[in-house]
Amino acid sequence: MKRGDRTGAFKAAVQRGLWGAGGLALFLFALLLMRAGAAHLTPALAEAGKLPSPWHSLGLGWLMACLALSGSPVAAAAISLQDARMLSPAATLTMLTGSRLGASFILFVIGLSYAWRRGHSWNSLTAGLVTFWVTATTYLPATALGLFLLPYVPVSWIARWRPPFLPALLEPFRALVQMVEGILRSGASRWLGRPVPESAIGISLFLLGFFLVGVALQALDRALPLPRLTQAEADPPQDSPWPIFGLGLAVTALTMSVSVSIGLLVPSVTRGRIQREQLIPYVMGANISTFIDTLLAALALGNPAAVGVVLTEVISVSVISAGILLAGYRWYRGLLIRVFELAMGRRMLLGLFLIAFLGVPLILLWRG
Repeated sequence: MKRGDRTGAFKAAVQRGLWGAGGLALFLFALLLMRAGAAHLTPALAEAGKLPSPWHSLGLGWLMACLALSGSPVAAAAISLQDARMLSPAATLTMLTGSRLGASFILFVIGLSYAWRRGHSWNSLTAGLVTFWVTATTYLPATALGLFLLPYVPVSWIARWRPPFLPALLEPFRALVQMVEGILRSGASRWLGRPVPESAIGISLFLLGFFLVGVALQALDRALPLPRLTQAEADPPQDSPWPIFGLGLAVTALTMSVSVSIGLLVPSVTRGRIQREQLIPYVMGANISTFIDTLLAALALGNPAAVGVVLTEVISVSVISAGILLAGYRWYRGLLIRVFELAMGRRMLLGLFLIAFLGVPLILLWRG
């Protein structure tokens, strides 16, 4: 390697290190902001009997992920809400599921943009359709399994694994959160000429933290080298789903985002370089490793119950996915292909699907 190349590589490594350190610090700060905001909201909601049910939280996570164009900030928000006792473990589990269902919305946005700007057919929506239906058909039964397993989660055993240095690491961020809360409270009181309701403070802190989580995850993405798929990696043997399942697992573990790891493939899927059949096991793998950042959030908050919920979701999704791949993958793949062909072949059905995609979470919030 030439000297100039070594210097460039060193600078790139330093830049990635700075992005990583800054992103991690901002991520911890944002988590504590959301936790503080939820703590202000919980007493009022509990008194009014309006704490979210599992059905409500499923719709809430789904809709928030659509609005945020990402599921990861919503999953982190769910952990913060549980830590503030605003969500039960069951409601947290369903909100995590909702965050994954709504996360595929960004792929529809990318696909529509690609179709309109590049003049391609509606095949650019294939990645979004595959992601949603694979997620729905694995996460919904996995959620049922997870709700059954939740009472058996060894919370006391998980509590022993809390890193001893964590409280000292979080102390500066707690002080910063208190300072932000004090500035917000005094500034708003002076502007309004009267004390600010606790619920307003809670909503403001929570929304600020939710926004900063998204910024932090983007910074962490910059800290990690973007994987590039070779043709050999993207085109594994047709008779086995396991190689591309492992690829989806690995790429999403690096990017910590299903939207990013699958969004990378939209152009290739649109042009036919990657078949939709190959996306199915890729999404199944991606849907497991996407919870790495959520698990880190639960560990950072030092909440064993939240860690247990995330692990329950990961284990449940892994069991359902492995069962499909081992016992009925050909039947499962054939069923999904028929659904895709039906949706892509009739514009009206595709339009109705997109309307239902946004309508179902609203119904869950209203009637749940």
